[in-house]
Amino acid sequence: MGQWSKIKPGEVVNEAMTFINIKMQNTLWGRMILSKKNGRVGNAYLFSGPNGSAKEALALKFSAYLNCNEAAILPCGTCSSCKRIVAFQHENCHLIVPMPSDKQMSVSDKQNTFLTEKKYKSDNPFHKISIPKSKTIPISLIRNLKKELFLKSVDSGRKIVLIFDAHKLCVGDGSSANAILKILEEPPANTTFILVSDYKGQLLPTILSRCQIINFPPLQNNEIISYLSSEGFDSTSAEFAAIMSEGNMNYAQKISKNGIEETKQLVEKLTDTLTVYDEKNWRSFIQDYSRMAQSNFNDYKFHLFLLQCWLKQARNKHNALNDENLFMKINKNFNSSFPNARLDQINHMIEKIINAPNKNLFMPIQLTNFLIGVQKRLFN
Repeated sequence: MGQWSKIKPGEVVNEAMTFINIKMQNTLWGRMILSKKNGRVGNAYLFSGPNGSAKEALALKFSAYLNCNEAAILPCGTCSSCKRIVAFQHENCHLIVPMPSDKQMSVSDKQNTFLTEKKYKSDNPFHKISIPKSKTIPISLIRNLKKELFLKSVDSGRKIVLIFDAHKLCVGDGSSANAILKILEEPPANTTFILVSDYKGQLLPTILSRCQIINFPPLQNNEIISYLSSEGFDSTSAEFAAIMSEGNMNYAQKISKNGIEETKQLVEKLTDTLTVYDEKNWRSFIQDYSRMAQSNFNDYKFHLFLLQCWLKQARNKHNALNDENLFMKINKNFNSSFPNARLDQINHMIEKIINAPNKNLFMPIQLTNFLIGVQKRLFN
């Protein structure tokens, strides 16, 4: 499950070159180029930083660069090696992501879902690979990986192991994290591990000590606007998405696809639910977001992120700060209706409810308490 599927004779390779053409985080990319030029490519890296900061995209690009037949300062994108890496079909490369247990999803369903997710990732470097019910990286994937790495040598290029959401190695009994640590302590020759995580602090200190840590800052607005413009979005939508996404390209893409008006309507609906007690709306919110937290956690986080963005702008408006105000009408009504609202405490509550599904908490109760708690803090 962890290895990228091999290319088969006569099989058509996906021609999309999206992550190879990514031009972001140029300072960090320059460091990666120098490591190869100077013959100092590390055995293990940790790409750490906030969601949507191009960590996974540059991990893929670096993998292509280290195996490219023609590379100078960029992977060429046209040699057979680059094409196979873009299509997740390169024999030197392995991809590990969180997976559900066999009890939660059949092996065939996991394989089919994983193949579909890789296709999305190939077409869009900012797509977040997500297999339903995945809470951890199973030890079985690490055991299979170890066999592959130590039993097979490569004639050219470099073996690459990409571990996305690497902090989930540490979920559960930690056996996967300990297994990876043992490999990193005595790594196979000509192999580079690239761990990618939004949550560096959740990894074992012993794993961190084995990695060269590259910290990714949020993307700049001009980087997001340039990329969205290249994807065909108009300048108004691209600028709105860049401001609202706060350096997160995953969310900037979602906002652009939804459109400005639909995004504002979603924010207005969420704020109405929080600020006005309505039994029917509350019941619908609790049911919908309990379901979403289980079936589509990325969308669940995105919706609550929008709520946090609105709250930040309401706070800036309340404090008369000179800041972008994308929800002027909503914020004006909110601040006049709730002049003493504890906005920082509400933001903290949103952060907690975003993370609640990862703690296996019963979401209907958590969301009910969330709504009640927000109501209390609106009136101080």
